[in-house]
Amino acid sequence: MSISRREFERRYAAIRKQMKRDSLDCLLVVGLADDFNRGNIRYVTGSGRGGCCVFSLEGAPVFLMGPGQSASPKIRKTVEAFELLDLRETDNPAEQVVQELSRFYTGNWVGIVGTGCIPVPMYLAVKEKFPDKLVDSMKIFEDLRSIKSEEEIEKMRTAAAIADDVYAMLKNLVRPGLSDYEIYGQVKRAIYEKGCEYSFDLIDAAGSRMNMTFWPTGERLKDNDTLFMEITPAYEGYYAQLPVTLPIGKYPPEIKKMVSVWEKADKAALKVLKPGTKVSDLYHVLVNTVKEGSYISPLRPGHAIGLDALDFWSITESSTITLKQGMTLAVHPSIMTRLGGDACGMGYTYLITDTGAERFSRVDLAVS
Repeated sequence: MSISRREFERRYAAIRKQMKRDSLDCLLVVGLADDFNRGNIRYVTGSGRGGCCVFSLEGAPVFLMGPGQSASPKIRKTVEAFELLDLRETDNPAEQVVQELSRFYTGNWVGIVGTGCIPVPMYLAVKEKFPDKLVDSMKIFEDLRSIKSEEEIEKMRTAAAIADDVYAMLKNLVRPGLSDYEIYGQVKRAIYEKGCEYSFDLIDAAGSRMNMTFWPTGERLKDNDTLFMEITPAYEGYYAQLPVTLPIGKYPPEIKKMVSVWEKADKAALKVLKPGTKVSDLYHVLVNTVKEGSYISPLRPGHAIGLDALDFWSITESSTITLKQGMTLAVHPSIMTRLGGDACGMGYTYLITDTGAERFSRVDLAVS
């Protein structure tokens, strides 16, 4: 399995320590097979396909599967923690979840991780069984997942290297007349050929803007315009992000100025990317540097990243998060003349170290 047994056992012990602190008898962990909601379920099962898991204070976590799935010859490849789980097949997940939670319930609390992902019938069944004992336990996973282990960090370094390769490919590929369908297909092909299960890739090939659609729309590149993409491959479950703005020929004069402002913002961010910095202060450094360059930065200038493309929190003015060693985040301030106007968006994925930050990417986006 890509994540070691030792790493899963470390996670299980840490989760159970938090459960005892919060007087929880068991947890219901629920996830979806998308780029923003698969992280929690993958953290305990190693499966990126969503689903639900009942996690108790001792014994094997119970991972529910559809009829016949546990006999699949691919199960050891799609569920990394296969040997550590109690696989239960069911054609009625709501009923089965109640049964499994009841086995571990002793009168304390029942925690839910992923309330936004739980199917309505399942939630109603659990609520009926434990009407006054349900609590939202997402904070347990947020605290544990925010600090990456060495195994997790290595996965993200590999994902960042794949993103670098895709960027190099794009630089050689883009030309006037090229369709965003072909660009998107080539990006996905390159990412999957490197062994990634999935990726999150925004694209905009319409002029010199950042419309950030989630898929191609039939645009064709034009000379002296730009291509904007967020290249976000997930290697063995772990994402790294490389937002880029590529010139088609040469940067338009206004975009060239924006790239210079972005470079100043990135360098300013590096000075505060270290343990102890408030995320709200990082936000002000990024946005104020853009404003000093006579542009605006109205979009979120970054976010935590890991098993989800957006791992719990964003870089915002109101954030209460403080950076800690082992955190990973994508830093990508937008540079705009106005909303809907000319724009530039670029950035890197960083690891917070004991003294500062490590940039995972090896490419220099300021050099086109």
